[in-house]
Amino acid sequence: MPGRNKMVDVVELMKKGQKLSIGMVHTQPLPGSFRNKLDIEQIVKLAVEDAINLEKARFDAIIVENVNDGPYGTDGLPIQKVAALARICTEVRKAVKIPVGIDACGNQLLAFDIASMCGVSFMRLSNLVDVRVGNRGIVNPCGGEAVLRRKALNAENVKIFADIQVKHTYPMFPEISLETSARWAVGAGADVIIVTGAETGVETSLADIERVVKAVRVPVVAGSGVTRENVREQYSACDGAIIGSCLKKDKNLLNPIDFDLAVEFIKTAKGGK
Repeated sequence: MPGRNKMVDVVELMKKGQKLSIGMVHTQPLPGSFRNKLDIEQIVKLAVEDAINLEKARFDAIIVENVNDGPYGTDGLPIQKVAALARICTEVRKAVKIPVGIDACGNQLLAFDIASMCGVSFMRLSNLVDVRVGNRGIVNPCGGEAVLRRKALNAENVKIFADIQVKHTYPMFPEISLETSARWAVGAGADVIIVTGAETGVETSLADIERVVKAVRVPVVAGSGVTRENVREQYSACDGAIIGSCLKKDKNLLNPIDFDLAVEFIKTAKGGK
């Protein structure tokens, strides 16, 4: 495996009571994206710098995500982007000791392929069970395909962090409860459930988190809107959070991690320790 970090089981850390603060490494638009301006060497360099700053700020884990590639074409994640994400994940793993995850926006199932090549510990999957509609049309669930792909790739050590009723989309069947989606996700192989607000940066409802925690016996994390101001309250209800926009100047996902903001977030999250 590339890198000097051990394959830490992030799920077990949460099961043992650790509130996991997972920082986002938002890659610059990758080659092939309409907003791409940098070559792969520059993109890798910036991603590694963000990862190192998150580790220095004492974040517990990292997710590499290509959210800045949107909007996505019908091919979702072409081969040049898969290769770019694999390169970025490999270099990030070499640079830090904390666990690294991936969210392959455009075709999240390909995260398993990248993880199996690069030694990534976990992946975020937003459409494991729900039928949703968003700016790309109707999104159907892929739970069976996901766990079978993971098994075929011998990547069963890669944990699935599954969004339910995910942000930026609307339900096709609003009568399906949050609790039902959560139970379906666990049944489909989710190791962790992610609950989000309506959009990136929008605070996750404490009531929604509490409903899901009561419904399942796997860790539950907040997937949007966790900030220095609300992290203690959020962590009182869930097992951790994925943190991104609040660590960026102007909350712009194209900006680098602001080290001072990252440090202040963790100081608050860990109770000043």
